[in-house]
Amino acid sequence: MLHCPPLGLFTLIAVIFAVTTGCAVQPHSTAQQPKPPFTLSVIAGSREVVLQQTLPWEEQMMGYFKVLEPRPGYWQMWYSGWDNHRKDDYSGYLLYAASKDGRTWQKQLPGNVKNILMGTGHPKRDGGVEQDVFIVRGTPYPYKMIYTARDSGDGNKEKTFITESADGIQWRPSKVLWNRKHDSQFSVIQKGNRFYIYLRYWTLVNKVRYRTIGRAITDQYWNTIEEPVTVFAADPGSDFPHLYNPAASKITSELDLLFPTYFNEATNRIRIGVLYMFRDQAFYTDMDLTEALLEKSKNNWAIVSPGLIPAGKNTYWLYYYATNMVHSEYEKAGRQFSYYRIKIKIVP
Repeated sequence: MLHCPPLGLFTLIAVIFAVTTGCAVQPHSTAQQPKPPFTLSVIAGSREVVLQQTLPWEEQMMGYFKVLEPRPGYWQMWYSGWDNHRKDDYSGYLLYAASKDGRTWQKQLPGNVKNILMGTGHPKRDGGVEQDVFIVRGTPYPYKMIYTARDSGDGNKEKTFITESADGIQWRPSKVLWNRKHDSQFSVIQKGNRFYIYLRYWTLVNKVRYRTIGRAITDQYWNTIEEPVTVFAADPGSDFPHLYNPAASKITSELDLLFPTYFNEATNRIRIGVLYMFRDQAFYTDMDLTEALLEKSKNNWAIVSPGLIPAGKNTYWLYYYATNMVHSEYEKAGRQFSYYRIKIKIVP
């Protein structure tokens, strides 16, 4: 079992607010570079709606999701849903869908009219959330999943779990990774025999807690090499003092891109930005994807999913969800959630 030391042991990182030229942020070190080592553009007219609420266990809301294309013509999705009895994160369901093209999805498990992988709904709190699913080729169970759930064998404490599967549908018994939760969607990037796990973390400024993006590193057997530590933090004095989620993707062996939602908890305003890790240093940009992704629709909240899907040379599908819900009203009924994808071009 792996453990995280308390938050107070970690270094608090001073952040220079986002500029395209960037300022790298690492504990005890900073560095600068003249410009990002890539260009990024959103391809106009490429946005598509791929999934909407149609089932009773999606009625209250849908949440984080992950899409993979294990082979041409076969796409898989793992997503979170809650019925109208939602009481907390864990009273929902981990759901499954499959597709031939990544746009039209079938919400069904093989041999089953339902698509529920985990969870029985209220009053039980046996669902799994914050899930990321990724594939490690050449292993007996190539599908790996990291998620947060309550441990029924330990007083229903919130913990981080890992599990694996041969097909992404039938999952082996879970194991505890950390005796703590990280309450935003994980993003796992494999580099060699290491897993780089981007996750929700926190920093404390003037006795106020702010959401940050942290990162931990494990080996291929999930043994900790580096404990979680904040690698990105927004300016607490800015219009968007919280970084809500990582939404990380590997572009090259030296470059990871992140698409976090910047968040103002007091006003419920958001901005979808771009961060990057280059040669293991963290950099900020002033890129703002909010208008390109939401296209002036009446959406108050949006989250990008981890893991870009290749769609041609230097071109990727970016998946995300958007909703008319504001963050502080996630238990109210009548909210509309839609999953989207849009093409982006990234030239390293």
